[in-house]
Amino acid sequence: MQPRMAYMCNVLIILVLVLASGVHGSSSSSSSAGSSAGSTAQAAEVAAVRKLLVRILPNEQPKSVPFDTHLQLRSPDIKPSDPRIVKLAPGCTVPEQVHVTFWSASSVLVSWATCDAVLGTTQPLQPRSTAGVRSIVLFGTHSKQLSKTATGVATSYAYDYSKSRRPGTYASPLLHHVLLQGLMPGQQYFYKVLGTIDSSSSSSSSSSSSSNSGSGSDILNERAPKLSKMFNFTVPRTGFPLRLGVMADPGQTYNTSEVLAGMAASQPQMLLLGGDFGYADDWYGPEEPIDWTQYWTFTYQPKWDTWGRLFEPLLSHVPLMHTHGNHEIEPLPTGERFKAYNHRFPVAQRSSAAPNQFAAVTAAQPFANSYHAVELPGVFKALFLTSYSPNQTFGRQEEQYKWLEQQLAHTDRLKTPWLIVATHAPWYISYAGHFRENECMRESYEQLLLKYKVDLVFSGHTHAYERTKPIANYQVDECGPVYFTIGDGGNIEGLYKDFIDTVQPKPAFCSNPESGQQFPRYQPQQCITWIGEYCPTTQPAYSAYREPSFGFGSLDLLNSTHAHWKWTKNVMPGWKVADQVVIVRGGNAACKGSRMGGAAKAKAGAVTAGTKQAEFHRAMHI
Repeated sequence: MQPRMAYMCNVLIILVLVLASGVHGSSSSSSSAGSSAGSTAQAAEVAAVRKLLVRILPNEQPKSVPFDTHLQLRSPDIKPSDPRIVKLAPGCTVPEQVHVTFWSASSVLVSWATCDAVLGTTQPLQPRSTAGVRSIVLFGTHSKQLSKTATGVATSYAYDYSKSRRPGTYASPLLHHVLLQGLMPGQQYFYKVLGTIDSSSSSSSSSSSSSNSGSGSDILNERAPKLSKMFNFTVPRTGFPLRLGVMADPGQTYNTSEVLAGMAASQPQMLLLGGDFGYADDWYGPEEPIDWTQYWTFTYQPKWDTWGRLFEPLLSHVPLMHTHGNHEIEPLPTGERFKAYNHRFPVAQRSSAAPNQFAAVTAAQPFANSYHAVELPGVFKALFLTSYSPNQTFGRQEEQYKWLEQQLAHTDRLKTPWLIVATHAPWYISYAGHFRENECMRESYEQLLLKYKVDLVFSGHTHAYERTKPIANYQVDECGPVYFTIGDGGNIEGLYKDFIDTVQPKPAFCSNPESGQQFPRYQPQQCITWIGEYCPTTQPAYSAYREPSFGFGSLDLLNSTHAHWKWTKNVMPGWKVADQVVIVRGGNAACKGSRMGGAAKAKAGAVTAGTKQAEFHRAMHI
């Protein structure tokens, strides 16, 4: 059976189950399922799958799985000599680090690198010149006839740590970005990218052009430039079913490679990456970890290049959606942030136009490349947010807040039913690692998510897996979103195995939250919310499933009301589905209008907690 056919059969089996159970979860016998399927064998398969499907409801029993000591808590980064991350050829001839970013329902951004990165020590380096550089993609619907061309822009950046205690400088390869437009949803495209071409024309990294017409053979005849190998991607179709792969905090370890293999085997049609890509800021050199007393004073930028090579087989084939994490901040003495991320992974922040500026985040441009929306009409809209903008307060007058409210208010849920939010640092977790450090964002933004009935929220940052029940203001509420923490992608820092309710000794902030010890310097805003105990002594009622293992998620959007979520963990070798659930949009009758009604009902049932919160709440912006 072909992989695509196998996937569709699995989706159909799940869909039969969903439709048989109904929105209110009514059951049906295995025999009726078998009758629908038309065979006793398939009825047995359906019955087996049914046992694993749990509807998310307030009465779902919380499940907590401790760290399996037979597995790895962490693993080292892949060796620099590993063929998967070694540059294929020196110089500018062979394109590499190819990846496809989903841009719109009819466009994708194809990105890649050419030429060598340059490392130095005490002498500052300049970005590579883009004068005379051409960035070209040949593409078409048949592998033997790449009949269309598109041109774009090249850019480069430099990092200067020459005055750091550990001096070092870096100039990136040429980074190419070409927007392919006028694509057909559901259509597979084949493509090749070109290396750099000497030309009498010149351009700069702040200008670009795009053309989706013209002859590929004409381009090839011009100085016979080097071509990449053949790649392909399929534009997601604007209909159901649709499978999203979900991961965060991957890094580039041997655990990462296992997660990548499992993700590829799951055959996602799009990939959502929740930040913390390659962990360049954890290193002084290719195999020399950073001294943590010097963290934020140096990053080993070639880790970005090795990460791009490791992920090329997946990301050159599966369109990517992404946000950044704290490991992409990489602050420079000049005050610049996210310089590497913004040059390598631009997003359609203000419009669907091709990217032509790759400015770092600064105090003058605090939200450059930091938030954006991705929409597949008829299926979903995803909103990617930052909590790492300089001097961010999350106030209603702030740029990102106003943008988010406008995006939510103007989403037609009849046309685009599923609404997803992604931000790197989680709002609801029950692990000791990063416990409640992003509380200021939750306090300010949660009301918007409830008002506009956001369905799902994805985060990373905490290196473990957790799924919540529907939740609003720390109360189980069928009208609230379901939150997923999936920061278990494999990174060098390892898993966070301690739950906040069982960790010993207890963190000092549990008894004295006002000390601020739970808030790191990259997330300096301090908001303290009391609802019951600050640090719970049992698994919180809102936590449905938690387990500290490496893995990845798959979200099958089956139709406008039902989705199937599955979390798969590494078991080395191979993978095992550990948590799966059917999510039903709409909830009960009380949720049909504004979800604020359901949230208010939950608050009303916690008068004592609300009073305590009013008495002890502290919000301090540093």
